[in-house]
Amino acid sequence: MALAHPPLTGDPELIDSWRAWLVAIGAGLSCGMAFGTIYTFGAFIESMATEFGAGQGGTSVMIGIATLLFFSTGIISGPLLHHLGPRPLLAVGGALFVAGLVATSSVSELWHGYVVYGVGCGFGAGLFVSPLFATAASWFLRHRAVSQGLVATGPGLGTMVLVPLAQRMIENLGWREAFRWLAVIGAITVLVCLVLVRRTPIVATAHPREHVRRVVRTKAFWQLTIGSTLFAVPVIGSLAAIIPFASSVGIGAGAAAWLLSVVGAASIFGRLLLTSFARALGSIRLLKISFAMLPVAFVIWFFASDRYAQIVVFAVILGVGYGGFVALQGDVTPHLFGVAGIGSVLGRLFFCYGIGSMIGPIAMFTLLESSGGTLLPIALAGGVALAGVLVIWGLTPDPVPLEPTTSTRAPRSPLQLSPPSVWMTVPASSDRWS
Repeated sequence: MALAHPPLTGDPELIDSWRAWLVAIGAGLSCGMAFGTIYTFGAFIESMATEFGAGQGGTSVMIGIATLLFFSTGIISGPLLHHLGPRPLLAVGGALFVAGLVATSSVSELWHGYVVYGVGCGFGAGLFVSPLFATAASWFLRHRAVSQGLVATGPGLGTMVLVPLAQRMIENLGWREAFRWLAVIGAITVLVCLVLVRRTPIVATAHPREHVRRVVRTKAFWQLTIGSTLFAVPVIGSLAAIIPFASSVGIGAGAAAWLLSVVGAASIFGRLLLTSFARALGSIRLLKISFAMLPVAFVIWFFASDRYAQIVVFAVILGVGYGGFVALQGDVTPHLFGVAGIGSVLGRLFFCYGIGSMIGPIAMFTLLESSGGTLLPIALAGGVALAGVLVIWGLTPDPVPLEPTTSTRAPRSPLQLSPPSVWMTVPASSDRWS
């Protein structure tokens, strides 16, 4: 059965152009600022828990709410992308994100933080993160995997830079002032990226809503969504918990904060390295390998105890697997389902990722407090990661047929343009994607 992704119309000369790379850079900077800021929460949790007299489990609800909204808002922002384009979403979401950081710096009760940090930072970032990944993907054809690696490098850079910076600011200025400075960094980044980001140069000739309905009925879609949920639980849980977990076994605060920078640096390496081999080895094959790195990483962490070098090895493997999975998913998704309605499809994937992101940190800290040690939460995180690998391993390497067709020709690229005089095609080869 030949693939029947809806044809697209627009300006083919802009695909893979210098303008497309500027969009990818803008998307990467915005997503890097958002991810990096959210991931600084592990540096804040001890100071906030102490001031408000709450346990780390209770305080971690803030990051649980924020990450849930951060990712799950994609189910709303995806359809909005088709109607409004990315810039209004970046402007409104960026303003909410910055306002949430400023408001969090002034909370007098912990539950206030649940609201302003969760809704402001989580929902605000969720309005633009998923749409920017989708927008960048739609600007590329031949270099989509590399461009998605570039976009996904932003979160790695953000984590690598902002986490130790936040730790230093907390030590020297206090946690409230640190949030205010993060707000300044966020505002400047959003303004710069509003200049770089532009709406996709191609438009689906078919109605994207009907296309998305077909997508969500496929086995491959559910493998990706369930796999994304099971991926997020251990990854986001570890990113939130690694600093306090390391501190609990006697590692200093500064050294513990640098572990997140190691994760960020390794994720950059994973994003750029794995996406650069996507054409040769196949994005879907590399996606599975990236996921399979997680159980290995947690076995190493489980036996690390207070050995800092071994925890660093865990952080490196976690970062490479995490970075590769996130970057390759932006290439795999349009390959399997086409780019028509891609904002909505990626939004649904982000929503499932958000469910796992909410569960992960809360589960890690709750298990830490209830068990009195780190071994149980680390072991369960590894078990969840292994379950996710089993779900994702059977993912098809070929584009998913979404409607019957009598054509006997090889499937065209999902980015093929209409009318025929401006069609853009690439060789259809499952080896490239498997």
